[in-house]
Amino acid sequence: MQKIPDYQIQGLKQGNKQVFEEIFNAWYEPLCRYCIQRMGSQEDAEEIVQDVFVKLWIKRQEIHINTSLKSYLYRMALNAIINYQEHLKVRLSHREHVISESRNTMNDLSLIGTKEIESLTALAISNMPKKRRMVYELSRSKGLTYAEIAENMNISVKTVEAHLSAALQNLRQYLKDYITIFVLAGFYYFF
Repeated sequence: MQKIPDYQIQGLKQGNKQVFEEIFNAWYEPLCRYCIQRMGSQEDAEEIVQDVFVKLWIKRQEIHINTSLKSYLYRMALNAIINYQEHLKVRLSHREHVISESRNTMNDLSLIGTKEIESLTALAISNMPKKRRMVYELSRSKGLTYAEIAENMNISVKTVEAHLSAALQNLRQYLKDYITIFVLAGFYYFF
């Protein structure tokens, strides 16, 4: 066990920068290796070790080293790692909570908006000209193909395409203020 020389303890407590630099140069790399082994990330390990030395400097007048400087520094590093990992757990828990709340909000929007969306869409459809409305309803509600709609209504497939294109354009125009909400809530099948 390497005991810290008395002059280093006194020099550190008195704010002697040269003594602090000696301690830093002697222990920075060994502490980084120790932290890398426990954390797996060199960047995080270096940050932890830098924090250890910052705290050592800031609290230099309050420190009481009863064992060795090595033990003291390694204990500081271990405590910093534990605190860092606890902080990461809290951040991860918070992130999961935020994601969960976002999903709940989207589900609520979907549930609340369903009736309103259906009502607005029905209103938009009811305002279409009769043939356009019939083509749209046969396509979307009944699921008929263009050819089936053309045969059913005794019109050409091109006319069906034109009516359906115009119907979708009418819907987009009528509901333009709500399209973003529709997409977020999963109601894009209307379009």
